[in-house]
Amino acid sequence: MKLHRLTRFLGLPVALIVATGTAVTSAAAASASTCANWTGVAPVNPTGDGNDLEAVAVPSPCDAWAVGGYVSNGHFKTLVENWNGTRWQFEISGNPGGFNQDSFLTGVTAVAGASPWAAGYYFNGTGYQTLIETPKNGVWTQVPTQDPAGPSSRNDLFAVVATSASNAWAVGQYGGVPESTLIERWNGTAWRQAPSPDPSAVQNDLRGVAAISAGNAWAVGQYVNGQSAFQTLILRWNGTAWKRVRSPNPAGPANTNSLQAVAAVSASSAWAVGDEFTGGVLQPLIEHWNGTAWKSVHAPTPSLSVPAELIGVTAISARDAWAVGYYGNPGSLHTLLEHWNGTAWRRVPSPSPGTEAVLRGVASSRTSTWAVGYYSSGGPVQTLAVHCC
Repeated sequence: MKLHRLTRFLGLPVALIVATGTAVTSAAAASASTCANWTGVAPVNPTGDGNDLEAVAVPSPCDAWAVGGYVSNGHFKTLVENWNGTRWQFEISGNPGGFNQDSFLTGVTAVAGASPWAAGYYFNGTGYQTLIETPKNGVWTQVPTQDPAGPSSRNDLFAVVATSASNAWAVGQYGGVPESTLIERWNGTAWRQAPSPDPSAVQNDLRGVAAISAGNAWAVGQYVNGQSAFQTLILRWNGTAWKRVRSPNPAGPANTNSLQAVAAVSASSAWAVGDEFTGGVLQPLIEHWNGTAWKSVHAPTPSLSVPAELIGVTAISARDAWAVGYYGNPGSLHTLLEHWNGTAWRRVPSPSPGTEAVLRGVASSRTSTWAVGYYSSGGPVQTLAVHCC
């Protein structure tokens, strides 16, 4: 079973983070935000264990899509859920890996006037293949994508974004050693690989993507430098080509500096979040694009002695953004929610059911924000969704 992004630091596959069915509780949020409070809204759990939501898209206040996976027969199957304004509903989705192999969704996007997209990967028996699905006749169906490393190697997609029915991007990685960045574009007819920079001869990958138009997009991730440490990687689409842009590494070249997600509201305002290994402890990392350069911004942390990571980010305006993740150690993980009020990032109380709870994705419309992930309490792993409007 393939491990998820959290396991890079904690060493735990999702299916081994166990839980009970504890109900999600409410928590009051900080002021200076359009969100009045965060409330737990229980999504669907298709099976008794291994249910996980990785990403969410919110095209309107009464409509949201969440994707991830659930364990059946010892393997992950794709999970798609829709919020209809009242409750979460399970959607039928494709599993090209079949009954005895993994299929998993890691990203989702939805814009007005276009069908939503979900991206991820599946195992074909010899290698991991890229996976993109979109609904057709009420069923989420696989759409052909490209696998540059071939059928017996790794081809993974981790995030997807669309600006219109004829323009979308999906990002990830492919290959073994070296591992290369992977970017694919939807041109209205087909998904095609786009050339992308690889600063490392060892490992390069992209974890997040954002776009404000067909000619302006960002992709973020990490690469391994000459000191065998992860360094931040930011690429920009200028309408013609993807180019690397200089990005801060506040923990220095000998330590981990990694980006997991990106959000943009204009040509002069974008946010990227992730983690840095500072003082021997993993801590949140936030970087901001001001129209000229990326700068590191102070990220609140629950404790300088406790690991913490930001995994998802959404930006509503230049003065309103949210970032989500977790803090704690295996066996005692708590949701982490942070808000940008136009002046500073502040930590906000968030629902954190069970003994281990992680938020992995967040998305907003103007008046509605959803964050999704999973939680556990010494029993089955359950989906987690929290809402603010």
